Amino acid sequence: MGTLVLAMLSLALLAVSAGCLYYKKSFLGSLGGIAAMALTYVTCCGWVKMLADSGKNTALLGFARYPAAVILLAALMLASLVITIVNIVRMVRRNISK
Repeated sequence: MGTLVLAMLSLALLAVSAGCLYYKKSFLGSLGGIAAMALTYVTCCGWVKMLADSGKNTALLGFARYPAAVILLAALMLASLVITIVNIVRMVRRNISK
């Protein structure tokens, strides 16, 4: 249950980061993206612990048994990474042009 809450919080932070990207608040967007990546990592650790505690195979985060969970976590991590990079690049460009 805790892993689901962390994943939803990570998704909410990702949405806030995308909003910051839209409204050109690059610093807040990059912080939100980094926080979303950290929460996604903690979610993955909790997912592995949950799989191990229930006696299921933990190889590739349980991809053989739960492929959707792994794909969603990977997509969440990738989206967080992309939004963070775009926010940082926008912040650097704005500072160079001054």
